[in-house]
Amino acid sequence: MRQLYIDRRDTRLDVEAGRLIIHVPDSPRATSLPLMQLESVTIGASTEFSSRVLQALNKHGVRLVLLQGRGQQAVALTEPYRHGHAMRRVRQYALSLDEAWLTGAARRLVRAKLYRQWRQLRRWQATRPDQRLALHRAARQLRELLESSRGAASREVLLGIEGAAAAAYFSGFAAVVAPAWGFVRRQRRPPPDPVNALLSLAYSMLHGDAVRALCSAGLDPSLGFLHRPAWSRESLACDLVELWRCSVDAWVWELLRERQLRPEHFTQSQPLTCLLDKQGRQLFYPAWEIQAREWRKAMRQTAAGWAEELLALPLQLPEGLNDEYQADTAD
Repeated sequence: MRQLYIDRRDTRLDVEAGRLIIHVPDSPRATSLPLMQLESVTIGASTEFSSRVLQALNKHGVRLVLLQGRGQQAVALTEPYRHGHAMRRVRQYALSLDEAWLTGAARRLVRAKLYRQWRQLRRWQATRPDQRLALHRAARQLRELLESSRGAASREVLLGIEGAAAAAYFSGFAAVVAPAWGFVRRQRRPPPDPVNALLSLAYSMLHGDAVRALCSAGLDPSLGFLHRPAWSRESLACDLVELWRCSVDAWVWELLRERQLRPEHFTQSQPLTCLLDKQGRQLFYPAWEIQAREWRKAMRQTAAGWAEELLALPLQLPEGLNDEYQADTAD
């Protein structure tokens, strides 16, 4: 077991002799797992643990992620995937002040995202000929926005194009979702229907994997090029997630179409707030784990490619750092 999901309220965690001890309410015996066999622990329900647990997880390189619920971003309490190539981050910090480079990188990212959205709409056209008109209209809008993005001269313009593309794309997505699910448009906080609830949960899970991929490549997840740095936001991870959003959308659509999740797996915790219930989460997490392996591998490859691009770019570093950089890369 490499990924552990804890979704039972009032669970208690402890560590002993290199093992994670899991005490589940009403269970006569605790579960014991070797820390060496874990990569991450994701907690989605109220769980008790001490600083000893945090220290042990960090020591054994196990990432601890808390899902805050209600579509909020996942929070990492331990992030042990530190990369020794510090000069990658030095160059990343320097380039974060280069507006021309940031705009070019953001343009490439937005164009890649829009192309993937357009391609997904085309796939749905083949699958749902009964919605051909709505999908054709959305795909045409995506194509026009993709073309207009070529000349975007600032990140603000690119964000406007991305927003218009999202509206067009989700109009097509809504056309292929069964009306019984009540999905009209993308709404994050709070998610008003099962489709939005699933998208928010899946995006949060994907964000955690993006942070991990970036750290493993020696990059700082907080410095993005499309998403500007903001307090307590991992902006570069947000950038990386953009490339896989429509893959998550298609996967969620398949879950619902194949009835792996059904309406009875969702609850309305308060007016206009829909959440996946306990039985639904027991179905969701195993299905996610199977699919997410492919995305994690692809994100690691993309993060590594970004890091190599940083190293290849011509950049005048402060005196003394150039020599250190040459020695670092030679090693």
